[in-house]
Amino acid sequence: MSAISLINSGVAWFVAAAVLAFLFSFQKTLSGWIAGIGGAVGSLYTAAAGFTVLTGAVGVSGALSLVSYDVQISPLNAIWLITLGLCGLFVSLYNIDWHRHAQVKCNGLQINMLMAAAVCAVIASNLGMFVVMAEVMALCAVFLTSNSKEGKLWFALGRLGTLLLAIACWLLWQRYGTLDLRLLDMRMQQLPLGSDIWLLGVIGFGLLAGIIPLHGWVPQAHANASAPAAALFSTVVMKIGLLGILTLSLLGGNAPLWWGIALLVLGMITAFVGGLYALMEHNIQRLLAYHTLENIGIILLGLGAGVTGIALEQPALIALGLVGGLYHLLNHSLFKSVLFLGAGSVWFRTGHRDIEKLGGIGKKMPVISIAMLVGLMAMAALPPLNGFAGEWVIYQSFFKLSNSGRRLLPVCWGRCSLWVWQLPVRWR
Repeated sequence: MSAISLINSGVAWFVAAAVLAFLFSFQKTLSGWIAGIGGAVGSLYTAAAGFTVLTGAVGVSGALSLVSYDVQISPLNAIWLITLGLCGLFVSLYNIDWHRHAQVKCNGLQINMLMAAAVCAVIASNLGMFVVMAEVMALCAVFLTSNSKEGKLWFALGRLGTLLLAIACWLLWQRYGTLDLRLLDMRMQQLPLGSDIWLLGVIGFGLLAGIIPLHGWVPQAHANASAPAAALFSTVVMKIGLLGILTLSLLGGNAPLWWGIALLVLGMITAFVGGLYALMEHNIQRLLAYHTLENIGIILLGLGAGVTGIALEQPALIALGLVGGLYHLLNHSLFKSVLFLGAGSVWFRTGHRDIEKLGGIGKKMPVISIAMLVGLMAMAALPPLNGFAGEWVIYQSFFKLSNSGRRLLPVCWGRCSLWVWQLPVRWR
């Protein structure tokens, strides 16, 4: 099957699973099986489409047959498809058993529609449709929060972000006459993207990605959501925001130097503050949410190094920064899925999310404890686990960056010092 056929099948499975899970929501166990199996199959198709394009190293374009939705899959967004597919597979299978808990409500409609919208956002060939699908995804995520107060906060911040992105799209249409990403890329080679539009996009997508200081919804939304929902917030929703920022930054291939520096600074702040807040946290899901902020910052550092490399015309810096950032994006999604789902299993068994009340859990749940230990080791970037590999490539990009210009040397050493300082935070 071609990548377009695979992605068509994947989206169809997500939508069908969402509708059927809703229709059978009166029988929670059956609804869970429908949502889980359908979501797992859709996730496999999504990951397969990403692998097909990534291994072929050639982008493809086409349309979703049911809705005539133009799509394009490049090696870049194929990485997001693989990430979404693998994490969606884990969450969907876990969600089957999650529906057995007496306090759990049916969530098959929201989770599968969230996955369908996220996939459609990733493969959108039009920036306007990217924003629309990201909005649908965010609304599905809002309905997955179990606390109305936090849901309202996320709803308000999300609509602010969408408004800013809508203004950015309007300005793009006024200046370039199109929102098609390929046409925008060609036209921006002659007329570079204005910094006003870029800033609107970074703030709008930054609200979705949870970049500090735009992170207000992140801790509470994770803390009050179910384990499958919290896992999707970290591994899918926030990563779509990063894709939006990277897409805008790469259009035209002529990013100014200050864009890269701005992303580096935002990444440093997000990583530092996220790790600092994690020191004071006792709710295990909120603790993992703050660690997600730290890793979002680390990923942003890699992407910022890549954008800086574009401005400095340094191919090695571009490669190291983007490869490191994208590899850590995939790695973080994998080990954070393990940790959130493991935390959900602990709550499922004990009824507690307070880590101070979970002493001796290793004896009661040895398999889950071992899985979470491996996830924590990956999060701590210990070799030979995947968390180490991604961060190591990012650090290599900083060494290359320091050789490219003395004016950026303080940024590089600042990040290295931050990593050393955060070692005890990661092992908390």
